[in-house]
Amino acid sequence: MDIVGGLTSFLEQVQGDPLVYSVIFFFYIIAATLFLPVPVELMLFLSPATPFLLKAILLGVGKAVGSIIVFYIGMNVEKPINILTRKWGFFRMVVNFSKWLVEKLGYFGLYLILSVPIMVDTVPVYLFSIFRKDRCDRDLRLFALTNLAAGVTRAGIVYLAVTELGMGYLFGL
Repeated sequence: MDIVGGLTSFLEQVQGDPLVYSVIFFFYIIAATLFLPVPVELMLFLSPATPFLLKAILLGVGKAVGSIIVFYIGMNVEKPINILTRKWGFFRMVVNFSKWLVEKLGYFGLYLILSVPIMVDTVPVYLFSIFRKDRCDRDLRLFALTNLAAGVTRAGIVYLAVTELGMGYLFGL
């Protein structure tokens, strides 16, 4: 079984225990931020015994923790990416567009992108971490706070869409 299927299955098995579910959900969010190209919104509706507000906070904090790790990874992959841009024209176009997007929209743009439900946010987080001009403590804090705020916002949007607008079918519910 793949890692996504395994984590999802495990979350389903422990959904009756809010504490265990919360811990596993938190690590699932970190993994999704780092390397799992999956939307995490469906996991918000498991474990009815766990308050939704807690799950929304865990989503935001998990994304913030994951983004801190990504921030440091981004510092180490910029040079290899620049080498690849010299070799591959299509890759150069994607990288140049990404750089432009980061420079023009900054943290607000990142917040908007990461707030979109069902969006896989691994790629935008890495691109933003790679192309930030400043890599200082202040930048790291803003990066983590933006991820936290977007995670909580994303959970809120999904919650309202499902509970108030009856759009659970969009999320397979």
